[in-house]
Amino acid sequence: MNWKDKLNLLQCIASDLLIIHSHDLIHQDLHSGNILQDSLKSAYIADLGLSIAANIALKSKSDGIYGILPYIAPEVLKKQVYTKESDVYSFGIILWEILYGIPIPFEQKSELQFQLQVCKGYRPHIYENTAMCYSDLMMKCWNIEPEKRPTAKEIVDIFEEWQNNENILSELAESDKKLQIVKNESAHLYIDSHYKSSIISFNNSHKYQGN
Repeated sequence: MNWKDKLNLLQCIASDLLIIHSHDLIHQDLHSGNILQDSLKSAYIADLGLSIAANIALKSKSDGIYGILPYIAPEVLKKQVYTKESDVYSFGIILWEILYGIPIPFEQKSELQFQLQVCKGYRPHIYENTAMCYSDLMMKCWNIEPEKRPTAKEIVDIFEEWQNNENILSELAESDKKLQIVKNESAHLYIDSHYKSSIISFNNSHKYQGN
């Protein structure tokens, strides 16, 4: 796919997220398995079974969460409530997967260890030669401070601008050529069960003490 088509797909996904958020809802289980395509030029967010009104989410409490661990925002792993900003973090992981064309690397050795790493700032590796505009957007979506992440509306506007910017399209295409070797060499163990939503328990005996 060329980058104009990729950006169109990303804009479709971001537009669906904007619609969800504009109804004051939070998806809560946004990952690539819940993105459906009916062609190479359109995509939709599916499976809103866990969606919840933002005002209800603020009052909810739980000893665990449901989802796929690498897509879950650090504040949620620290037992804070899901927010629209948590959905944006998950969207940032989808950005990574679309860029590199592979599932997010995740070997489920220890859920607690992974949670602690994410809360301390661990994020998926951004390879050298990645287009700066794209890596900047991913890192903004992954910001440790939720209020500093872009809104769904801001993301939609960014993709609309990029699709009509020949300099950006050229930068992304050039980056793709340089990353092709990385993509071919980045095969990793893929265990299907690791990429399905499941209950993730909080370890109440291990309180996160980070900055």
